[in-house]
Amino acid sequence: MMTKSLKTISFLMLVALLVAISWPKTESTAAAPIMQSVTWQGDDFEQGAGLDTAVSPTGLTLANEAMTAVYTSNPIQTPINFNALVTSWEATVPAETSLEIQVRTRKGVGDWSEWFHLDSHLDLVEDHDHENLSDMITVPEVDETHDTIQFSVGLGRFDTAVAPELHSISFTIIDTTAGPTAEELLARQQELDAANGDKPSGTGYPRPTVISREVWCTSEDCDYTDGLAYDDASHMIVHHTVSSNSSSNWAATVRAIWAFHTYPASDSCTSCRGWGDIGYNYLIDQTGVIYEGHLNEDYLNQDVVGTHASGANTGSMGVSLIGTFTSVDYPGLPGIAPPEAMKDSLIELLSWKADQRDINVFDASDDLPFVTGGRPNLMGHRDAFGTTECPGDQAHVLLPSLREEVAANIGLVDPYLYVHEDGADFTKSAANWYEGSNECGHNGHSYYTFSTTDPAESSNTAVWRPNIPEDGYYTIEMYVPYCNTGTGETEGANYEITHAGGVTQLTASHQEYLGLWLPLGTYALTAGTNNSVYLDDLVTTDDGLGVWFDGMRILEVEPPPDALAPIAPTEGSWVTNPQVDFTWEIFTTTNQVLTTTFTVSTDISQTNKLVTETWNTAVLTYTVDFVTDQPELYWQATAVLTTTGGVTDTLTMQPFQFGVDATVPTSTITAVYQMPITDTFLINWSGSDALSGIAGYDLEYRVKGELDWTGWLTGTTAVGGTFTAPDPLQTYEFRIRATDVSGNSQSLDTPAAALGTEQAIPLPHAIMLPMITK
Repeated sequence: MMTKSLKTISFLMLVALLVAISWPKTESTAAAPIMQSVTWQGDDFEQGAGLDTAVSPTGLTLANEAMTAVYTSNPIQTPINFNALVTSWEATVPAETSLEIQVRTRKGVGDWSEWFHLDSHLDLVEDHDHENLSDMITVPEVDETHDTIQFSVGLGRFDTAVAPELHSISFTIIDTTAGPTAEELLARQQELDAANGDKPSGTGYPRPTVISREVWCTSEDCDYTDGLAYDDASHMIVHHTVSSNSSSNWAATVRAIWAFHTYPASDSCTSCRGWGDIGYNYLIDQTGVIYEGHLNEDYLNQDVVGTHASGANTGSMGVSLIGTFTSVDYPGLPGIAPPEAMKDSLIELLSWKADQRDINVFDASDDLPFVTGGRPNLMGHRDAFGTTECPGDQAHVLLPSLREEVAANIGLVDPYLYVHEDGADFTKSAANWYEGSNECGHNGHSYYTFSTTDPAESSNTAVWRPNIPEDGYYTIEMYVPYCNTGTGETEGANYEITHAGGVTQLTASHQEYLGLWLPLGTYALTAGTNNSVYLDDLVTTDDGLGVWFDGMRILEVEPPPDALAPIAPTEGSWVTNPQVDFTWEIFTTTNQVLTTTFTVSTDISQTNKLVTETWNTAVLTYTVDFVTDQPELYWQATAVLTTTGGVTDTLTMQPFQFGVDATVPTSTITAVYQMPITDTFLINWSGSDALSGIAGYDLEYRVKGELDWTGWLTGTTAVGGTFTAPDPLQTYEFRIRATDVSGNSQSLDTPAAALGTEQAIPLPHAIMLPMITK
């Protein structure tokens, strides 16, 4: 799909004879696809019958509480025969109300086709467009072309306050039957391949047989170079065209898609896409035939930027499956599963490109230059931005198996061990959970909830418990999917990792790793299920943002060298509680820790020690109560290990500076001046903090005598500001709160303000004039 919703191929009000597309290309046999449109509006709807409907110069209105309003047009004879039909319409539809529009076609007075339900899709629509664009219907090859249309309009939902009105409906009829079939194109391509002997660069996985543009796209407009851009593909995106599954003249369908994507809007076709070419890089029909899409001067070795996934166009290869692959119960547009021949060709095409560009189909990356965050390296269109159904549920569900089969083809082995959030090694609390929409998440599923800073509201907890095959060191990563939830992601997800060395708490940003695997670090893990990762919805950073519970993966790595690493307090930090918890980690594989020593000193050389503790074992945490504030301290831990042959080795961390600042800063409003403009005041303030220093001020105001305060400035580092009275006739008072670098804040609960506009000192206009000297 192109940009936003279910993939459609939609055509509106195009009356034009386009340039020749034929094969073989000769002037004497050139045959053009013909496109014309039939539009009904206003009184045109008199040419039909309806129940509980009304026709006026502005269109067709449907309304009744019983939901029985329905309209059916008379059969519409089209000016040309057609093998494809696309519908667009403009309507006024209130919230909680929907129209059900259907269309059917036939040849002469023969049997009607089935009724096709038309959904309004956003894929091909720009923000400024007003019309609804629906999917393309193709005529069964047994009929070749049809020449009659009939449509009906009913109510899907109805809000009795305002009746919906259909202002206009347009049918673009397309005839692309003048041209070779897929079988003829394939035969011609095989002749060319045998004659040319073209091979892609390198000796990797072979490119499957593909019908080139040289064979199927022979219009003069197929050959151009202006505007082409290239970027090596790091991602592969699967689409579907949401066209009829009843067709078998797939070559004609490809020609129709090309024409609509290519030509610009004009007076006779206000909704033409004007992309200059077909949007996809490749298309695959239901018999498994692959077609080159967007023009590429060197298909075998370069990746041209197409027009198939908005910001994800650059750096991706877009492959569209011709047909509709929604779920069998998708409202109004049931799909089918991709046929085996189509799926096999898709696997071959993806395998070639993944091997050529060294794409890890199991992974996700942030290599797309115009996309924020990461995306799966092999994904469906819906995974790119989360606002579309493309490539349909029955195609999207194939992605995990596609990854496995592509990897098997190119010899790629996934080294990770996974814990899936819908598997037995994941447990969650009995709370209200959301699931990623449209099968969003690693391997098509995820859970999420929303962050809270209130412990009383926290209820969502979960534990991943991997089954570790053997003792060793492992990296742990958690997947943060890019899903459409209508909000951002938390900056402060609090993980708790239980490992062989104890328990490590870690805070990480889901927003920063959106669409990527979030690394939690490397840990010593024991064989079995004693290791775990815990996550809940309680944070200190935000409220109402997404917290994700998706897949976990671990990878065994080489043991790190013996080391001692500080964890908290960090270098240069301030703590607000005089009772300080110190934590560090000792990394060792085969060596035994003989002693651990911990010291706190007033100097970096550790000569003036305030605290010294030594243990005859491995210790990773210690708590000291300093009772009072401390302006500058240094802490250090050392460990003595035994090595092979009884030799000892000492691990020493560099001293870390920290301070204890538990004292609340002070601040006050020092003066209020009234400017010559009567409703403007200059407010001055000051503050002090003896240790960590002032980080910022919060100021509020209220009308004198009222209870509620209104925020004015937040986190400002200034010591003065201009206040404009919302109501010049009122008297205002102010209050201030300072926050220091360590995080201590004054209380804003004190009811009275020191100064207000009532005490304002007038500033005469003369004082405000600049002083000029010569």
